[in-house]
Amino acid sequence: MTKLVVVPADPLYKYYAKGEIKARYWNPCSLFDEVHILSLAESDIEAEKVQTLVGDARLHIHAIGKPTMWTLPLYFAKVRRLVEKISPDLIRAHGPWHTGSLAVSAGRALGIPTVVSVHSDRDAQRRHEPSLLLQMVRPLENYTLRNASVVLCVSDYLHEYARRHGAQRTYTVYNKVYSDHFMPRETHRRQGPLRVLSVMRLDRAKYPECLIEAIAQQDLHLKLIGQGELEQALRKLVVDLGVEERVEFVRQVPNSEIHQHYQEADIFAMATHYEGFCIPVLEAMAAGLPIVATDTGPIPEVLAGAGKVVEKNPRAFAQALADLAADPESRRALGAAGRKRARAIDGLRMEEREGNLYRVLMQKSEKELASMLSDSGRFVN
Repeated sequence: MTKLVVVPADPLYKYYAKGEIKARYWNPCSLFDEVHILSLAESDIEAEKVQTLVGDARLHIHAIGKPTMWTLPLYFAKVRRLVEKISPDLIRAHGPWHTGSLAVSAGRALGIPTVVSVHSDRDAQRRHEPSLLLQMVRPLENYTLRNASVVLCVSDYLHEYARRHGAQRTYTVYNKVYSDHFMPRETHRRQGPLRVLSVMRLDRAKYPECLIEAIAQQDLHLKLIGQGELEQALRKLVVDLGVEERVEFVRQVPNSEIHQHYQEADIFAMATHYEGFCIPVLEAMAAGLPIVATDTGPIPEVLAGAGKVVEKNPRAFAQALADLAADPESRRALGAAGRKRARAIDGLRMEEREGNLYRVLMQKSEKELASMLSDSGRFVN
């Protein structure tokens, strides 16, 4: 019986509330018979509500409490004892800070391979959002990335970040988007302005105001799906610009329904300050939408030429959107290119890639692992 321990970035009730329940997210290729979630919360959601995350595996959720800056040191022994009792074949953690350090410490003490994923360039975040807290977590970050068995990067772009902080073994597995879930709609022309869609957290990592200001210069409709600290300021900006009739806010859509919004759109747009991957861009590609996006971090890598990459300002977006609005053939060609690219990096391919990494780590085959990590484990296709 194969067992996996997962230390997620958030308690599971947050994944559920955001609609981020994805099939086999923590059990690629149905590799594991049991999955144990170590939830850093006082209590968490019922297992049956999130069973999809682990496929057919038996799911166990252990709510072990929420550590603070002062109590975190006590959790290292607590996690190690629990992991020792579970006796997993592999430990999987999200993020290089408290979650990753707890997992790596237990893995090293018990001789269990530990995979830690990085989803964002935290150094880019520090440059964009300087704060004392981001500086204080550096020791955890360095410890985690230096001591993980493998650091799983969600883009080739993130390898440099991970290696700057001491990672020895890095491996790319793109965030999983299953193309068959995002079938393009049948082509037909609706009355009224073209519909531009953007899906993003409304926080400082993103740049949603850029899209609103760009839309104000064009006869286009913008739908923003997401929520966050910038929401009220953005709603005020919409009023100030007099575009209330052309900007629609949708705070939350379950993952199982998000494809419908892509199918209703004509163009997808993404403006962002820093990224690790940007799942909505790949979802839009899978849905066959033409894309306009900023030249930010890994986005050009994900697009691979199947979209318009522009400077990070409203004027550049307004011009690119106007060009696409006036050229149906260009929209069709970009959409087809995006769909082809999405199929080349489909979730099933990534699931297999992740599952193979886990198998090799559990078999402790250094020779096979070295072969997998040739070219620094980058995907590069």
